[in-house]
Amino acid sequence: MQVKILLAAALAMGMSAPLLAKDESNASGGATTKEKKVCRTENITGSLIGKRRVCLTQAEWDKVAAETKKNLDEYGSRMGGIREGAGQAG
Repeated sequence: MQVKILLAAALAMGMSAPLLAKDESNASGGATTKEKKVCRTENITGSLIGKRRVCLTQAEWDKVAAETKKNLDEYGSRMGGIREGAGQAG
């Protein structure tokens, strides 16, 4: 059950982070140098066959991965704290 929750959180972060990364790149005034885009096909949450193509620079993909890892680590530590205290008589 916990694995399903972690997977759902990872997918949710993975889908929202590219949109955030795109907004941040536009806010910086646009880069003068063109970086090569890396495109990936992602499954759409809640759909068995839906897919979408997301294209970001390698730096943006690295940022998405770092944010996702950070959020999963935070979630895991919160779940660990809840689990440690469970079942203790107070």
